Amino acid sequence: MKRVLYLAYFFPPLGGAGVQRSLKFARYLPENGWLPHVLTGPSGYWIRDESLLGELDPRTRVDRVTHRGARWMGGAGSGTRRSGRRIFWLRYASRLVLVPDAYVGWSRAAAAHAERLAREIRFDALVTTSSPDSAHLAGARLRRLLGIPWIADFRDPWTRRMAYAPPTPLHHRWHLRLEGQVLRTADRVLVTSDATREDFLVRNPGLPPARVVVIPNGYDESDFVAAESWRATTSGERLAVPALLHAGQLNPERPITPFLAGLRRLRERDPVRAQQARTLFLGAHYDHHREEVRAAGLDDLVRFEGNRPHRESVAALLDAQVLLLLEQNSDRGKLILPGKVWEYARSGRPILGLVPPGGAADRLIRSLEAGRVVDPDRPDEVATAIDDL
Repeated sequence: MKRVLYLAYFFPPLGGAGVQRSLKFARYLPENGWLPHVLTGPSGYWIRDESLLGELDPRTRVDRVTHRGARWMGGAGSGTRRSGRRIFWLRYASRLVLVPDAYVGWSRAAAAHAERLAREIRFDALVTTSSPDSAHLAGARLRRLLGIPWIADFRDPWTRRMAYAPPTPLHHRWHLRLEGQVLRTADRVLVTSDATREDFLVRNPGLPPARVVVIPNGYDESDFVAAESWRATTSGERLAVPALLHAGQLNPERPITPFLAGLRRLRERDPVRAQQARTLFLGAHYDHHREEVRAAGLDDLVRFEGNRPHRESVAALLDAQVLLLLEQNSDRGKLILPGKVWEYARSGRPILGLVPPGGAADRLIRSLEAGRVVDPDRPDEVATAIDDL
């Protein structure tokens, strides 16, 4: 069996949507003749899901590489909520001095660890996955030193992702240069959507189109089998899921304001109908999300629950009536195609997408006929869509 060195900072027992793509690659690669050796970050993080480790082939080795700064990067807050103010200042400070991101220390440590491993183990290929983008800097170094094919997997765009916020024009130019070096050096570049592929090719005219390959996110049918089994055998432990459900982490770049504006507009029109549109945000979130709900006067209609094991989150999709998908209405937002949309579609529940018109998420929902898409900036239409669904 061939061996692939796989660098993924976010990997179980860390939880959340960011680990799913790497986890599923690592799970199914052995069935296709490749045994992964995963280098990941320390296990301290604000979102955890211990159950995910059971999915790996027992032959798959996972090495946890620590680094300076790992303690504070684990998170500012509990496994359910984070302090947005503290995170803002930590991010701002790190962006000033750490390029491309706060994980660059881990990137260097992981590359050094990989060099030591390569003296004893013959690897046939190398995969790095972002975010964090600094993982690809380790990939470029190892590609040069080990001379093996390198695949750079972009779960998110680099300089076009929602969280990208360089503090100065100099930092922006630096990021663009690093991004270009990765795209030119990697043997293959993986992206999750046609929109991201088109963006890379347009902004990098010399990049060979054949080098950039789309491997979309998806769903694992075994996750739904496990969720159905758990639903059938569990009662008291199950979440009480109301009509609308948003599953997955809420971050500062994924605003809930447009949805709250639509829900409030619906209550102004028809208070009785609004009571039937109770909503659950299931997953890690920030304090300011709760504050927005209170400020909108919607405490009685909207509630939050913290992160749950993936099996329980999938079960919640099956218990909901409508699944909520949110993305910022911007040019960058048009490139984002959250992994959760595939699980949403598999659940068979209608999707209410408050996403940028014409963007990747909009096009996918429409092509699958999986629900309804509404311009996030039109609260009257959002209210009507909530009412109709």
